[in-house]
Amino acid sequence: MNLRYIIILFFLTLFPVTAQQNPQFSDYKLNRSIFNPAFGGFFDGSVLLLNRSQFTGIEGAPQSVNLSINAPLTVNMGMALNVISEKLGVTDEVTMTADYSYTIYVGELNMLTFGLKAGFSNLNINYSLLDLEDTTDISFATNIENKILPRMGIGFLFNTPNLYIGLSTPNFINKNYDATVSGSTISRTPSFFFNMGYNMRLNNDLVLEPSVLVKFVENAPLAVDMALNFEYQEVMRFGASYRWNNAVTGLIGFEVLRDFQIGYAYDYNINALAKYAPSSHQFYLKYTFKRPRELMRQWQL
Repeated sequence: MNLRYIIILFFLTLFPVTAQQNPQFSDYKLNRSIFNPAFGGFFDGSVLLLNRSQFTGIEGAPQSVNLSINAPLTVNMGMALNVISEKLGVTDEVTMTADYSYTIYVGELNMLTFGLKAGFSNLNINYSLLDLEDTTDISFATNIENKILPRMGIGFLFNTPNLYIGLSTPNFINKNYDATVSGSTISRTPSFFFNMGYNMRLNNDLVLEPSVLVKFVENAPLAVDMALNFEYQEVMRFGASYRWNNAVTGLIGFEVLRDFQIGYAYDYNINALAKYAPSSHQFYLKYTFKRPRELMRQWQL
């Protein structure tokens, strides 16, 4: 059994639902509608293209690409569209979802936002690419081709001008699928997210936001991301984060043209695979189209 086979089996064991769970990105603040549809269209409108290469140096390691469009519609409503391509070893999945959010104003300064997510995933698993010693193993006997899996999620967001708290599940459908009675099996287990952040204006130019993202999946370790981000004059952002027992991340983004930003995040892995692949890389391009302030649903977020 060669190293490549061992590594792929490690991933399939570590992430037992393969690509059925939501992708992991280094800088989760870039597109929070992925895990909470209440963020859909909550901020300025934007078009985002993001690429992440996880565990660089290992053949078959996760590769994720996200194209996202966010747009506020009215003072109460917003929407988002997400297309996500994920590759992991012998798996290849494309997910398309649409988000809708609606805000209720609680008093003059506080808001409660509800979000709905709906869409589908197209999943392919090609076990013939594996270099198997035991070619009679029925667990890898049947490929999964163009399997359509529905997705539906819900999210809630409460915020004041400085504090926000979110709770969501981007896909609450629990589904199992057997390619054959005794062969390949995939399953989907709902993920639950808790997100909280606080914005502090340090001076006229600099804003600091500490935040935390907690992910819970049944029969999997609790995932916790703690981030400390800065924004300078809305033209530059930088910061660092720590993913519990997994990685330390540094990130930077800056405006190269009016309303057009590029950015990069570097993960230094501290998990079990660090000696094989110590780093992960994430790049993004983002264009922001601002809406009139009277149509926005946030003040300093």
